[in-house]
This record gives sequence, structure tokens and C-alpha cells, in this order.
Amino acid sequence: MILTSYRIPAIAGQASNPSMASTPSLTLLLALVLPLIPLAVAAPEKHLVTHLPGFDGALPSKHYAGYITVDESNGRRLFYYLVLSERDPAADPVVLWLNGGPGCSSFDGFVYENGPFNFERGSTPGGLPKLHLNPYSWSKVSSMIYLDSPAGVGMSYSLNKSDYTTGDLKTAADAHTFLLKWFELYPEFQSNPFYISGESYAGIYIPTLADEVVKGTQKALKPKINLKGYLIGNGVTDLDYDLNSFVPFAHGMGLISTDLFEDVSAACHGTFWGKVNDVCQEKIDRVRWVMSMYRSL
Repeated sequence: MILTSYRIPAIAGQASNPSMASTPSLTLLLALVLPLIPLAVAAPEKHLVTHLPGFDGALPSKHYAGYITVDESNGRRLFYYLVLSERDPAADPVVLWLNGGPGCSSFDGFVYENGPFNFERGSTPGGLPKLHLNPYSWSKVSSMIYLDSPAGVGMSYSLNKSDYTTGDLKTAADAHTFLLKWFELYPEFQSNPFYISGESYAGIYIPTLADEVVKGTQKALKPKINLKGYLIGNGVTDLDYDLNSFVPFAHGMGLISTDLFEDVSAACHGTFWGKVNDVCQEKIDRVRWVMSMYRSL
């Protein structure tokens, strides 16, 4: 695993993921939700969300949202959105969701993937984006925490702009501090099974955060986080592993023939990215050409 540092160019209320910046519906929803969120950490009932712009009707379960301060001196605050389980929140697992990037708001997951709502198809020029219930929401069986992390992503921010230059270890430490304070704010969930989940660059976020949680448990930090496991989808690990797996993955999935796989493997000696010889590059180009045909289907 390669740990990196990076700069998050966003400020509070702005999406730092370029794809989000070009998504008017999500940007507008974030802008409308932000004024409804109390800044100071308070009793959970003060974080209760009673309605969402664009959705008509009662919410399918209780929702909460707000900020938790992870660094008092710099005023570094992380935004979260909690969706209680629609089944049995007292017993069901609590799942933290992290989108990747680095720089993607977890509102991506909230409205495009596993959250309780999806956007209605079609544009809404001059009006609010419409939301409808997602029948496949993970909140059907678990309580979901959508966390904007690190500071500078989505609606999380810092009063010290230097915090927007950050790294994987600092991000993990802040997320761990967030969890400790979150479980203090919601003590009724301290005994629930807890899982960390996410995708893409969260393949870095999740193991480093899980390591912080385990070390915190070993140090007897309170409250104890009842970590049971983690889930990573399409996760980043490191460049050598990720980029070098392209050809073996294509063969394993039956997307290229065994003859082509053996041909490119012999020419490249198991290295399929970076500086390769001309014959190897020719074979890799052949693999990419074959793969491109699937995209056109």
C-alpha cells in the first residue's frame, strides 16, 4: 500500500470532485441542505433532518446531519449524514460509507449508489432536483453514516486553509477522532456491529482507518468502537498492483483469449505498465484494442 499526501482544493459547501462540480443536481442539493445543518455539535435531536428539498413525503427512517469538530485549534470540522436503519436500528449494524477520489463527497454514494434516494430522471431547469426512494438502499438493513472526509471535501471544512494539504495518515487520524466523538454523541449505537465501507480511493482510507480503530481499542480508548469488519468496492491499493492487474484481470474474466494473454505475458515478462519494451507495448495495445470492442457493444 502506498500512502500519499494531496491537496483538497474545495472550501466548505463546494464539491472537490470535478465530476461533482459538473453535476448541477447534486451541487444544488448540497447547497440547499447546508443551511439546514446546525454548526455546533449538540444533542442528536438538534441534528434531526425533518425534510429534504426535492423529496415529497415522510422520510423512510430518521435522518440526522451535522458537523463534528476533529481539531479545535484549527477549527477542522467533518460533515456527516446519518440514515437510521428502516428495519431495527437498535440492533442492525452501523456502516460508515466513504467515497474516494481523493476529493469525492460521500453524497455521491448517498444519492447515486446505496443511499435511500435517487434523483429522478430528466432535467429540472430552474427548479429543484426531484428525489425518489431507492428500493435497494443499504438503509433497509443498516444505519448508514455518510462522511465527507478529509476536511475540504464536500461540506467538511477547516478555518485553517493549510489543512487542505493533507495525507492518508492524517485523514485516518481525523476519521478516527470523528468516530470516537460520533459514538459519544450517539451512545445508543456503541454496542451495534460497526463496519467501514467505501469504494475507489477508500481502498486506502478504509484499511488505514480500520488500523486506527484497532489501535485505539488496544489502547482502551473510550468509547470502544465495536468494529466487525470492512468492505471495499473497486478499491485503490497501489499503482504497481492496480495497473499491473489489467491484463491478468482481462484474461481471468474471459475478455481476452488465452493465446493473447500468453503472448503479451511472454513479451512483457509480467510487467504491463510504465516503461516497457516496444514489443511489449505493441501487445498491450492489442489487448486495449480488444477491450475497446466491448465498450462499443
